[in-house]
Amino acid sequence: MLLRTSLLTGAAAAALVGASLGGAAAAQPATVVGAASAAPSFEGAQGTFVGVSPQRLLDTRTGNGAPKGLVGAGKEVSLLVTGRGGVPGGVSAVVLNLAAVAPSTNTFLTAYPSGTTRPATSNLNVAARGNRANMVTVPVGADGRVRIYNSTGTVHILADVTGYYHGQAMPSGGPGSTYAPIEPERIFDSRSDGGVLASGDEVTIWLEFGPYANDIAALATNVTVLGGSRPGFLSAGAAFTDAPASFSTINYGQNQVIANMSVGASGLSGTEVGFSVKNGGLGTVHAIVDVVGYYVKGDDQGLRFRPLAPTRIIDTRSGVGGPAKPLGANEARLHTAPESVATIDTWALAANTTIASPTAATYVTVYDADTAKPAVSNLNAARGETAANSTFVPLSIDTQFRVHNAAGSAPVIMDVFGSFDLPAEQPPAPTSAPRISGSDRSAPTAPAPVGLRVTRD
Repeated sequence: MLLRTSLLTGAAAAALVGASLGGAAAAQPATVVGAASAAPSFEGAQGTFVGVSPQRLLDTRTGNGAPKGLVGAGKEVSLLVTGRGGVPGGVSAVVLNLAAVAPSTNTFLTAYPSGTTRPATSNLNVAARGNRANMVTVPVGADGRVRIYNSTGTVHILADVTGYYHGQAMPSGGPGSTYAPIEPERIFDSRSDGGVLASGDEVTIWLEFGPYANDIAALATNVTVLGGSRPGFLSAGAAFTDAPASFSTINYGQNQVIANMSVGASGLSGTEVGFSVKNGGLGTVHAIVDVVGYYVKGDDQGLRFRPLAPTRIIDTRSGVGGPAKPLGANEARLHTAPESVATIDTWALAANTTIASPTAATYVTVYDADTAKPAVSNLNAARGETAANSTFVPLSIDTQFRVHNAAGSAPVIMDVFGSFDLPAEQPPAPTSAPRISGSDRSAPTAPAPVGLRVTRD
């Protein structure tokens, strides 16, 4: 039994609903590739995470990072990520907020490491003339580049970097931080906490960590917006971080329900860790924040990231990873992560989950098979819409997880890009921070906040 101690306390908020938007294309089934069946082995700082202040690495509208101009059907962008935006050489993977702007038709984007064959997976789906962003964790090629493929029509592509994972044992800046998954919990919902965010409103959620606050390097959250009075964008990240004015986490349409993950450095004020969301649109919008994990400073506390060849492990349309049958209303389907992406020492997967043209507005929740379904959501889709979101998939000791669909009939696809593993030989951890350890996969007492407060500017 995998035991987890929740990082936060408090009642879960109400379920989300979908909104109406036209459907978009999804990638076709992929042959499962890659291998992670060997016991994880990491040297020095390998697999640790470093968050950076968001920096735009790609904007085809202006010629930043690629030639200026629309990206055509079946065309790719070769994006240099190392040596830019605070990303050094020798990284194993980079965390990008990838955006598609005003495509001429429904399309999807695929991000993958340079120097490898393009996989039959997808990272971002967007409807014609819409704007959509999705956090992606992409392995980096030996030349320091990633490639971004556009399926159909023409589209502008943007990418902001928010962090990276070390590939070197002894990087010049020292080790980063390690990941600690938790039972997902809702920490903010404007529908029940202060009402809509007006244009320019910024909300900061402060988590009280006491003496452990200095050990928290970053938070992994899922942010959802809904009920926008007009199209706009929302940015999310660490409190006290001056992100560029152009940075956006979510681009939303009027009355659209849309989610995106955020992984990046967290703000610090005394014994509190802060995470902010800001409405950059001209109208009003509701915002919801679910926390799914955090990163602990140092290389001896938690889980390391292992980049993998992009691998499709679920496709209910074709029977990859389970029956060739969409998920029904209120159905929670059990899945086992294949040996190609998980070992006994794998605690979570870095994945992209897609809902493809559900029959009703719905949301999907992905959770550890040994726990009850949390009152959170990973991904929302309107009736007939194809939508994707990055997902950190928590696994049981048997490397199992469940995917729950709220309403209607929903085809679901999941592509894996990496795993979070406990090193085979984890050295003793210092007493100043929590540590994940033990063959029984039980977690120690996490630094539980004694309170939670929200401020609005």
